[in-house]
Amino acid sequence: MRNLILVFILLSSICVLSQAQGTQGTQPDQLQKATDFSGGYGHFFTGMGWIEPADLVSHLQSPAVFGSSFAWDNVAINTGVEGYAEIHRLLVGGGGFGLITQNMESDRGVLRFGFGGGYAKVGYVVYQQPRYFASLMAGFGGGVMYVGIENTSDQTPIYFSSNTPVLPRGDEDYFRGYILYDLAVNNKSIATKINQSSRKFGGLMFGLDLGATIALPVDTWRDDVGTVTGIPSPGSFVSPYLRLTIGGGGFRKHYD
Repeated sequence: MRNLILVFILLSSICVLSQAQGTQGTQPDQLQKATDFSGGYGHFFTGMGWIEPADLVSHLQSPAVFGSSFAWDNVAINTGVEGYAEIHRLLVGGGGFGLITQNMESDRGVLRFGFGGGYAKVGYVVYQQPRYFASLMAGFGGGVMYVGIENTSDQTPIYFSSNTPVLPRGDEDYFRGYILYDLAVNNKSIATKINQSSRKFGGLMFGLDLGATIALPVDTWRDDVGTVTGIPSPGSFVSPYLRLTIGGGGFRKHYD
């Protein structure tokens, strides 16, 4: 599944970049050139994210948890939604995302891992033509790390928490809160045909986002009941991503 998404993103990136290059060379000379744009757009996104919280992985590989043979899977599916308003090249909006890995198995049990959150973003459009624009984005928000542990052994407890182990044939879920920062370079293209001479335009949009989420822990570990002690803090981490966006929007040209 992850390989199919990666191939889809690579093929889509070629299409978006080709369309952007074609847009730059097809503007009729007789049209009045717009100096600014306003409007809005929204999209669904999916792609690949890379995540490896080093302190958490080290704890999971300790003898009391899964042992040194445990292999962390640092490639995840990154998916979510976003929406933005453009006001004279200034972008304001936000969205939410989920980062999901495949279940990771060891001789003692199974690890489930996920990370998700929501954020507000602002950005600036550094280049724009009616059918294509590129922007720089920065965001701030909050998120939650999820760790689920299933003990598949018959006799050996798993001490993810040194105070409250996961007993044989047991299953526990853990959560921890984070502050999120997000930095990205976005490319968007209107795929449907538009009237170049019209002041208002819009349609189906595709795009590519290249960025990274920076996560800083702000809470203690918790389970379904309350606070859980005896678990080392996973610390801060950076999760780069490459995402394909599919959505739509409408814009208006501004002239001098």
